[in-house]
Amino acid sequence: MASLKRVEHKSGRVVYRIVVCLGYDKQGNKLVKNLTYSVNQSATPKQQEKEALKYALDMEDKIKYGYDFDAEKMSFEDFADKWLESIKSDIAYGTYTSYVYSLEKCIVPYFKGYKVANIKTPLVEMFYKSMVDDYSIGTIRKHKSVLSCIFTTAKRWNMIENNPCQGARLPKKSQETGLKYFTPEQSLVFMKSLNMSYDVTYKGHQRIDDTGKPYQVEDYVESCKVATQYKVFFALSLFCGFRKGETLALHWNDIDFQKREISITKSMGATEHGVDYKTTKTATSTRTVPFPEKIAPLLKEYFSEYNLYRFRLGTAWKGDGNLFIQNDGKQMSISTPYQYFIKHLNRYNQWVKDNTAKAKIEGLEELPVIPLHGLRHPYVKPTTKKLSLPTRGRTLDFTGFFCFFFTFSRKEVA
Repeated sequence: MASLKRVEHKSGRVVYRIVVCLGYDKQGNKLVKNLTYSVNQSATPKQQEKEALKYALDMEDKIKYGYDFDAEKMSFEDFADKWLESIKSDIAYGTYTSYVYSLEKCIVPYFKGYKVANIKTPLVEMFYKSMVDDYSIGTIRKHKSVLSCIFTTAKRWNMIENNPCQGARLPKKSQETGLKYFTPEQSLVFMKSLNMSYDVTYKGHQRIDDTGKPYQVEDYVESCKVATQYKVFFALSLFCGFRKGETLALHWNDIDFQKREISITKSMGATEHGVDYKTTKTATSTRTVPFPEKIAPLLKEYFSEYNLYRFRLGTAWKGDGNLFIQNDGKQMSISTPYQYFIKHLNRYNQWVKDNTAKAKIEGLEELPVIPLHGLRHPYVKPTTKKLSLPTRGRTLDFTGFFCFFFTFSRKEVA
């Protein structure tokens, strides 16, 4: 086990000298690694000792497993690999794969060959500037976050004194003006758009009849409506603040119609075995969320449709009580909600362009094409109090908001 010695300098600064035993060589000589750790100077002596011991045990494990954490000798790419290995068990698999992508695509190629100790703030800023022409400011920030986590770990392991990412400035770039979420007014328009009918033109194509004989189908127009399950999906995202994976993972037994509550206990997402159920993002993400009374009729309508469809399929049904389904009842694909969301927004915006006068009469306007995740950001727990939303800094009475939404969203626009 590592040994610790408390050392107090004349200035009052306290450090711990740590000796880690690495075993013995062939001649029987003891192999050791000497470390110095600066503890929190404002902590009590007992707290300082506990902090130093935790660090010593952490470093002892890492050194015994073959890690030599000398910032002057270790290359950035080697340390990045060890950092990634050290956090793998503590993060979601999807997060892990995004880190791998960020490292392999941008970070490691740029810093390859540098020693950890030689990477300073000016070099980090040059790295940010190198991405300006190829990436959005949002993507650059993601790479910045990964890089900063790496150096935070290097500092925690006493390899470097300062994180070179701290204070490093992002390059000046025209800020993206696209909205990332709907305003309250746009949210109402969006929900109303889900009850509209849209004319879709299909180009002529060839089909084959029951006898196997091909025949030609001319161009035709078909009126399409949004399926109830998508209305439910988007309503839950908007009014309950659910993440996409949480919504997709819902089963009917997660919904308590009597109490008007929905239990979030799991999520759908990427795992080492492919897309599957997994735990929620954080411990606090496992929760019970009340849903507005006005949403209940929509949920019950979908419940009736769902059961009727299940009985019609009979033995062809492959579902397991999951809310959002494919044609055979199996779990909806994780990419389907986003694809449908973007398709619907584009279809609706085209309708507004083609029917300007009618849209104006109906109080409809084009909507920004936001990320699907943006639906949950304006969410505020239902209340009768007036609350300020992040959209425009104004107040909105949510009791009136829900009434207003359902008064108009149930009207269909041909």
